[in-house]
Amino acid sequence: MTSVASPCIDVCRMNPETGFCDGCFRTIDEIAAWSSCDDEARRAVLARVESRRQGARIVTIGESFDATLALPPDSIKHFATLVNDLNPLHHDDVYARASRFGSLIASGTQPTAHLMAMLAAHFSRDAQPLGLEFGIKLTRAVKANDVLTMSWRVTQAKWKAGLNGDLVKLEGGARNQLGETVMKATATIVVMPLEARA
Repeated sequence: MTSVASPCIDVCRMNPETGFCDGCFRTIDEIAAWSSCDDEARRAVLARVESRRQGARIVTIGESFDATLALPPDSIKHFATLVNDLNPLHHDDVYARASRFGSLIASGTQPTAHLMAMLAAHFSRDAQPLGLEFGIKLTRAVKANDVLTMSWRVTQAKWKAGLNGDLVKLEGGARNQLGETVMKATATIVVMPLEARA
């Protein structure tokens, strides 16, 4: 098995505006660490390089991430109260059991808030994200004691100088523990470099 080769053909020429080599699109740190990286780390660098060739500077196109969310009855009641959602399907066990759902169901605001917050949690580790637009379709009721697997995938990213960041489009959603889709989502966010803290 051959090792992942360096993308440099010539001597790197660093571009002070982008912070990348004009030839291979790597950062100075990626270039310096290349010889000590294993093949998995090199493939990750090459994925970032491909995104940069397509116009992104911070985000990697194709990048995906997920999280789980457990929804016990107390969590459903507490969240619905917090957002002033007074629907008895979120508060009244007897009423909810007699409904077509057979149990308490979560306010739609609960799983959607967690799905949206995943973007901030993921990108704020290394950058400064800001949400611009979300489209969410609720496809199935989320019942008490459901465990959701929520996910996002970057479908597009391109540097926008006027925003000082990558304009990023994502597709996402959530499935319950039975594999049933409960939400489908799209998002547009901007992901900017971290600013120095005072």
